[in-house]
Amino acid sequence: MTEDELAFLKKTCPYLNSQYLHFLSTFRLQPSKQLKLVFNAASDTGADDDVGDFRIHTEGLWLDTILYEIPLLALVSEAYFKFVETDWSYAGQVEKAYQKGRTLLEGGCVVSEFGSRRRRDYHTQDLVLQGLRRAADEGQKAGWAGKFTGTSNVHFAMKHEILPIGTVAHEWFMGVAAITNNYENANEIALEYWTATFGEGVLSIALTDTFGTPTFLKAFKKQIPEVTTAIPGGGTTLASAAATTNPDAVQSMASTKPPIQAPLDGDARPRKTYAEVFTGVRQDSGDPLEFIKMMREFYDREGIKDKKVIVFSDSLNIELCFKYKAAAEAEGFQATFGVGTFLTSEYTSLAECAQLANNARRLCGRIYRQEIGTAKYCHQDRFRVGTPGGQDQ
Repeated sequence: MTEDELAFLKKTCPYLNSQYLHFLSTFRLQPSKQLKLVFNAASDTGADDDVGDFRIHTEGLWLDTILYEIPLLALVSEAYFKFVETDWSYAGQVEKAYQKGRTLLEGGCVVSEFGSRRRRDYHTQDLVLQGLRRAADEGQKAGWAGKFTGTSNVHFAMKHEILPIGTVAHEWFMGVAAITNNYENANEIALEYWTATFGEGVLSIALTDTFGTPTFLKAFKKQIPEVTTAIPGGGTTLASAAATTNPDAVQSMASTKPPIQAPLDGDARPRKTYAEVFTGVRQDSGDPLEFIKMMREFYDREGIKDKKVIVFSDSLNIELCFKYKAAAEAEGFQATFGVGTFLTSEYTSLAECAQLANNARRLCGRIYRQEIGTAKYCHQDRFRVGTPGGQDQ
């Protein structure tokens, strides 16, 4: 990481504390030690056009390997569009992105770009963001109702002088479930750690569908334990407290005791629920219209009157953005959109994902809309979290 990049993160991501920024500034991936690439040909003739299964295995501590996912998937996508799906060009990409952005922003949509892992290549995403930035600048001058809020790609955010923006990933809940072997309470544990690290109302868009939204909402309506209260600076890597922590010495991130296991120090406060303090939720699978109804019923049942946000991020295009915007607003929500493949790989894309497993060889499974992965573990996970089928229901 360069000094300029570090300064950019400090400026645009104030929720990243100094300890973590120091970690990032010294962090290095070690692909020669951490990656294993295997190609199993269906019929191995030795020819360049042999087809088969290609597997990338990443091994190491979660802390050391988590940052592989997006660049590896982006490289797989780029290889596909370089050697297999080659009937495309850069011509007109900026204009296409501009027109898409203009249509969405003129129509009042709040949009961010989420297209890194399925992009055609680096240059395509760069061109797309040029077009979106042009539309955003024009819209700001013209007073369009919509807004371009940024990109999930921090590198391009810095290059194009826009905000890095995103939400929590499924991997967070999956990893917590497998590492603790507590699938039944994984949602609640993950929420506790998240709130402990960043504080109440910070980075507070909740992803609901890892083990099914109904299961998630059981945890989402619970009160936030006092021991998950984060404090500024180095204290976020130490035991949490109601107001402050007075450590004898600063502990490292490796040796710190998880906040949710640390004793409470200080006076108790009135306790809010996760649903109250989180800005909103993200819809990433299932029927978006049913999801809107489900969330409206949930917030009403919990007596929560604040206007909440729904971030839609599943297979979007212009028509669907307008459709979901209208439906969400009719139920009193603010709709926003994380648009990926439609921007960076419009016509064809790969259904890529990374599968996480822990050192006990428990698959960190997500309950998908279709059956994927290892059936034994998918079935076991569904049984343990109380999800009868593969849909987000």
